[in-house]
Amino acid sequence: MKRIFVFALAALFAAFAALPVFAGDPVEGYWTSYDEKTNEVTAVWNFYVNSKGEMEAVIDYSPKCDEAAIAVPCKNLKNVKNFPVAGDISKMKVLRETPWIFGLKKTAQGVWDGGSIIDCGEGKMYNCKVTFVPAGGKYKADTLIMRGSIGPLGRDQFWMRPTPDLLEKVKK
Repeated sequence: MKRIFVFALAALFAAFAALPVFAGDPVEGYWTSYDEKTNEVTAVWNFYVNSKGEMEAVIDYSPKCDEAAIAVPCKNLKNVKNFPVAGDISKMKVLRETPWIFGLKKTAQGVWDGGSIIDCGEGKMYNCKVTFVPAGGKYKADTLIMRGSIGPLGRDQFWMRPTPDLLEKVKK
């Protein structure tokens, strides 16, 4: 009887220990954005939850950027409220270091709202909401609906998980 109790207790402990692994949000990880006119890859984004519990994303790969690219078009963005990195945005690296999506707060599993996205190529900032939609039903693959807006006006983009060959480029 003691063995069964010890085994059950160990199984329960293992289940609770593994819980954070399964409790991750489906938005976390890599997502690919596309040019809406050409359907070409514009960037691979890495979404993560920061120490404040907010979702952020950096660009880890862009076919039009090299590792040294700086966000010069952002020179008009001074004193951006709640920007998570101190300093002049127009002097920040485009890839891997600067959270271009920030301040998203979780409203439901797979839904983050109330944040901002900076278009580092144009130097413009928009309100941002991201919604994960699992494969099946309306979409054949997992899809991230990224909504950028200014006030009531906005548009949606549909981002996909990167292909294995694209992910290989990201990790180089």
